[in-house]
Amino acid sequence: MRRYVNEIEFVVGLIGLSLFLLMLGGCGSPSRVVILQHPATRQTVECRVDPLGDMRRRTQIKNCVNAYEQAGYSVVGDSDNY
Repeated sequence: MRRYVNEIEFVVGLIGLSLFLLMLGGCGSPSRVVILQHPATRQTVECRVDPLGDMRRRTQIKNCVNAYEQAGYSVVGDSDNY
């Protein structure tokens, strides 16, 4: 009986370790950067969000890009499309 308890503890520990490593791997992902350029002035700007920041980072990037596009900028580069 004790043998099975040890095996169950071992499996639960492996599952816990696996989940921790998966979460840790997500935290180390590079930040997304979107580069926009104004066609008339040729000025470039970046929309960037730190991956360790807010969980709404996709929404933050989208809002940043939308704001610049409304001002006449267009996307010339996106690190998600490499």
